[in-house]
Amino acid sequence: MDSPHKRRADGRRIARPLRPDRLLRGATRALAFALALGCAEHTAVAADGAPAGGPKRPRIGLVLGGGGAKGAAHIGVIKALEQLRIPVDCIAGTSMGSIVGAAYATGMSARELEGAITEIDWRDVLRSAPREEVPFRRKELDAVFTNGLELGIKDGNVVFPGGLVPTHRIESVFRRIVAAAGSSADFNRLPIPFRSVATDLETGEMVLFDHGDLAVAMRASMAVPGAFAPVEHEGRLLVDGMLVRNLPIDVARKTCADVIIAVPVANPRIAPDKLRSLLAVAGQAMNLAVEANEREQLATLGPNDVVVRVILKDIGSTDFAQSKDAIPIGEAAAQAVSASLARYSLSPAEYAQWRASLVQLATAARPTIDEVRMVGFERSNPEAMRKLLDSQVGETFDPDKAAADASRLVAQRDYTSVTSELVQEGGRNVLVYNAVEKPWGPNYLTFDLNLSTDMKGNTAWGARVNYEKRWLNDRGGELRAGLQVGRPNLAQVEFYQPLAAGSPFFVAPSAYWKQNLEDVYSNGFAIAQVDVKSYGLKLDAGAAIGSSGEFRLGLLRGQSTVITKIGAPVLPDRQEADLGAVTARLAFDTLDQRLFPSSGNFGTFNALMSRTGLGASQDYKLVSGSLGHTFDLGKSVVTAVVRAGSDLNSQAPYYDQFRLGGMFNFSGFPNGSLVGREYAWGGLMFRRRLTYLAESVGSAIYGGLTAELGQVYERFDGTRVSGAMPSGSLFLGIDSKVGPVYIAYGRAQGGHSAFYVYLGSSFEAFRP
Repeated sequence: MDSPHKRRADGRRIARPLRPDRLLRGATRALAFALALGCAEHTAVAADGAPAGGPKRPRIGLVLGGGGAKGAAHIGVIKALEQLRIPVDCIAGTSMGSIVGAAYATGMSARELEGAITEIDWRDVLRSAPREEVPFRRKELDAVFTNGLELGIKDGNVVFPGGLVPTHRIESVFRRIVAAAGSSADFNRLPIPFRSVATDLETGEMVLFDHGDLAVAMRASMAVPGAFAPVEHEGRLLVDGMLVRNLPIDVARKTCADVIIAVPVANPRIAPDKLRSLLAVAGQAMNLAVEANEREQLATLGPNDVVVRVILKDIGSTDFAQSKDAIPIGEAAAQAVSASLARYSLSPAEYAQWRASLVQLATAARPTIDEVRMVGFERSNPEAMRKLLDSQVGETFDPDKAAADASRLVAQRDYTSVTSELVQEGGRNVLVYNAVEKPWGPNYLTFDLNLSTDMKGNTAWGARVNYEKRWLNDRGGELRAGLQVGRPNLAQVEFYQPLAAGSPFFVAPSAYWKQNLEDVYSNGFAIAQVDVKSYGLKLDAGAAIGSSGEFRLGLLRGQSTVITKIGAPVLPDRQEADLGAVTARLAFDTLDQRLFPSSGNFGTFNALMSRTGLGASQDYKLVSGSLGHTFDLGKSVVTAVVRAGSDLNSQAPYYDQFRLGGMFNFSGFPNGSLVGREYAWGGLMFRRRLTYLAESVGSAIYGGLTAELGQVYERFDGTRVSGAMPSGSLFLGIDSKVGPVYIAYGRAQGGHSAFYVYLGSSFEAFRP
């Protein structure tokens, strides 16, 4: 039967527009992805899609429906088909079915598919760009704003990001696996002819991929609207094909099939009492729309066709870690209808001959790059971004290198996705980087809440907001302004200006104001309270050290005031001082994660030289530094850190002395209770993951302990302390959506102890 679809100028078929009531906006589920693609070559396909000189038997079309993580059941169905010796002459797939179908179409066996699925780290694949690629400047902001919430400002209104899951790493995996298929492959020339279905987000039309970039076809077919960024392809925004053809039976029929084996992955009915939340109602509405177009397709089946219904009650569409459990369920579902399938079985010799005909493609010689093109870099400067690329004109195309380039561009935090694609234009090989800039940029707002207490009345808190405007000019200038209300109060603004587009060298003028009520301690007891205020102007010049670090050299002018509010007269009632100093800072951070890292290093070195010749009230010097390394032991992690600081016997004033004490920082003491001019500290932290959390809540819960040794030698009151003071702690750490949460008990020599509760960022010793 002829398809009702029209053809576009490029030969791609489209369906009639979907009615608006069927195209539901926003998805509540992210699809899992079966990644295991080989590369293959197939016999030429005749005009009607059937293999030239094809089999005398009925041609069998395998139709694989969408279903998120449930779709891994398709692998089990394929295993059963192989056991029954049933050949497949063409495949049509949607969403997860497209991923599994593409894998099988390129010549992989069911066993190879299963192996690839069980090896996938779903949490890692869905994570944003690797932290080592994130610019150091962004890492510093992450240290203060820990919940990951980023909003935008447009036309005076706050714009939400839409909760899009990063997809560039997904496509990178697809592209690496299908590299040998080429970027302009005719899907009829794969070992098994293949079709993938997507939806035009603007018109609701079905878009059918039968040629082109296989990785793009795969990602477009599973781009759930509202969950994943749409795929921009040939001037169209494409999303998940489930909206128009979750079970594309007519597509397989048109491609080759005399007989259809259709595999819908059904969702169990949801009880009415479970449909009370907005999320549940939206999810059910999506299910009903998908089931409606599935029923239309199933109604076209005839008596010779076979339906393999897979019902998974305990695996959800987003249960990526459980996807491997769907494989045996799919296999059992196919075996349950083996009597219907067996009529299409081949003899062992015939099946072996068919399988041998699926000759894997020899990896084609990689072409030379004739042009590198940057597409979609509208607010950002494409020439600045080009300097981040390893792939260059005149080099042999390397899909792994191109994928790494795309990941590096996404790590700049200006784009929701960047993909790489090698296309042929007039005999030239053009490597295209397609960027989708954040719709809510380039004006960004971040918020966070910080709370810390030692359960003895010593509490610090802060409600923070930061405004950042990027790409003020084509050299990448940025304006950053932050405000914190609480204890302490803080306001600061900085203009960051690279000297040239893509240059590591920069200048950064800034201004700040800070006020804090500080308790003054003696032997662990508060004896006074002082109000410390400071403000100043600063001019820094420096250089970024790749994405790992930064060096700054600066001039500071300002003023500081310390006023004793209550308590013992350990300090003058009022101290005012002018500030004038040269500053230097070197910092680096290669941790794989900011909050609960499992590998990497970090370190800082700070120096300040106050001089009356620069307007300061007194001459003094300060130097300090820290160095840490994290060891990955599987479920457990050990972090080792050393820190030290000194005024080099220059009698630094109270307002510029070192402040220590608190959780993981001489544990057992109140926060900031150890103030002095010289200190040394070393510590070991052991941390073990206790359990994972639901994605909607956070990442994981950890338990651990610290062992610390150090001393504040020159105290603020002139007391000289010798020897080393041991301390340590036991803690629970929660990597939650609202930021890190710590509950700890610390104890130090001399009977000092405290219970700590921390929410948000903290100035603890085991992080940079």
